[in-house]
Amino acid sequence: MRRILLLLMLLLVGSAEAQVLSERERLRWVRDNPRIDSIVVEGNTFFSDGQIKGRLYAKPWTWWSALKEDRRIRVQRETYGRDTLEVRYLYVTEGFLGVRVEHAFEMLPDSNALVRILVHEGRRFFFDTTRVTGDYPGGLPIHFHKKTAQLKPGRPVNPIELRQVEFELKTYLANRGYPYAQISHRVDTSAGTDRASVVFYVYADSLVHFGDIEVEGTSRFPQYVARRELKVKPGAVYSRDAILESQRRLLESGYFTTMQLNRAEDSPDRLNPDFTVRVRERKTNYVTTELGAVGQSNLRDLAWLTSAGVGKRNIFGSRRGEVSVSYTFSLGQDSRILQNLYSAEFTEPWFLGLRMPLTLGFDWEPTLRVPDNVYRRRSYSVSTETNRRFGREVRVWLGVEYESLKLSDFPEDTANIDVDETTSGRRRIYSQFRYDSRDNLFIPSRGSYIDASADYFGGFLGGDNDFYRVEVAWSTYQPVWPGWISATRIKFGFAEPFGRSDSMLTDDRLLLGGANTVRSFRENRLGPLDADGNPRGARYVFVFNQEFRWKTFQIFNKIPLLDILSPFPLWQSLFVDVGNGFSDRDDIRPDQLAVAYGTGVQILSPAGPIRLDYAQRLETDTFEFSRRWHFTILYAF
Repeated sequence: MRRILLLLMLLLVGSAEAQVLSERERLRWVRDNPRIDSIVVEGNTFFSDGQIKGRLYAKPWTWWSALKEDRRIRVQRETYGRDTLEVRYLYVTEGFLGVRVEHAFEMLPDSNALVRILVHEGRRFFFDTTRVTGDYPGGLPIHFHKKTAQLKPGRPVNPIELRQVEFELKTYLANRGYPYAQISHRVDTSAGTDRASVVFYVYADSLVHFGDIEVEGTSRFPQYVARRELKVKPGAVYSRDAILESQRRLLESGYFTTMQLNRAEDSPDRLNPDFTVRVRERKTNYVTTELGAVGQSNLRDLAWLTSAGVGKRNIFGSRRGEVSVSYTFSLGQDSRILQNLYSAEFTEPWFLGLRMPLTLGFDWEPTLRVPDNVYRRRSYSVSTETNRRFGREVRVWLGVEYESLKLSDFPEDTANIDVDETTSGRRRIYSQFRYDSRDNLFIPSRGSYIDASADYFGGFLGGDNDFYRVEVAWSTYQPVWPGWISATRIKFGFAEPFGRSDSMLTDDRLLLGGANTVRSFRENRLGPLDADGNPRGARYVFVFNQEFRWKTFQIFNKIPLLDILSPFPLWQSLFVDVGNGFSDRDDIRPDQLAVAYGTGVQILSPAGPIRLDYAQRLETDTFEFSRRWHFTILYAF
């Protein structure tokens, strides 16, 4: 009997050693990141195999994925956890509160991996009634109802939505003086049906007011420079939004590099907490230099800018002054200076006690032949401008300007420059409206952008030229496919002389064509042209752009010597541009629109996308077939 027991023990120990050895081999196999050959999904009935596989981090190996060096085609350390969470998220957000997901890697004979996903769906629940209970001041339930009303009866119970409502309730209370509020919820699934009622428990605690506000770190600027930016005021009802807005305004003011706004550590009163603002100031005197490409230039596809300036931030306390010089130039076959500008500015950051900076400016442009060699131009101008923010997305500018303009060296054919005097004093009032909800400045994937401007010259202001000009551009961005972004823009404008003027200078009209409007044309060569092919400028313009952008395969990783560019992602795009400029309203017809299409690649550098586009123009009765390369920086819109 003892021999039999000893034999059984030896067999068990040998079996355990074999299992340990097998597990070690399996771990070593996983660490080698085997290639994923296939993915198998089992147990699912509500979602199809394709829907589940589309959400997984793991992807089957393909030649295209391998060329893009997609690491998801091999078993990674994070594959197991991410795949499980992705499948659970897919089911839980559709009301399957008890879903379980089993995930396993299986070694195939060729040492590749098979990913197996086993789903236990469980029951599906839908929202029934929703109510709020607890201890809170009267008058708040109506606002609570607005927050919970989004949980519509009959919709699948979504824990993410429940957490969002819970967060919104807490935020609402924190912005109305109850930062210590406690909120929780319970989903009742015990009714034996697929309907689940939800109860939110709210305990508001006590009303809180701001205590004293202490500012630390100010020495170069007066302390009021920081205090006036604060939305946090002593004695005011506590508001979380006021704290966040104060932090944003302090950084936007331009006087500080970093700041912290926190509750004072030694503040004993939890219902009247003191706060400390710690700032790190910028230098009062500064020098700026710049050398680089000009994004979205209306002078050339790719123009270059060099500039230098000196400034002071604490004139008369907190006023700012700056003097600068800048040159815009082109390189290559047509190397030349396109624009030279000398400027001086003085800014009052809080005009009339409002957070609305007022800037007085002086600009001087020495005599220079304009980019299309039509005439020489010299000007100086004096202006005053103010702007105001409305929330985080809207900003409005308003300004007035006097400009002295002198034109000389006209060519013999000056039909497009109908002016009585070569020297004129021009007065204008201008405004601009900007709405920006984009999620990213360089590569927006969501949101929209509106830019509208209006200029009024002469008229009741006086001066030698009477005309007005309006331009409006609207862009929208949205994902249309995993990894693909749709970008759409509509732009139009018009410019009209009136009163004593019956014509306008080319520079005052609307120019079109090039890398940032309608590609396949040289810059400003779409629209009315003179006999030599130089732009005369349009009185009416219309542009429509549609572009699709996506991250393409990273070829720099594969090419020797170019691998130094591998940290910069490579993107690709397809686009269609439609538009034209017109001299008369009667010319505005669909058959007069130019249509161009093409593709481009972009390197996402720290300064923004460096863009190379190839465009072809459709041949019509109005336009000949043509093709053109455009090299510039930043997207067209």
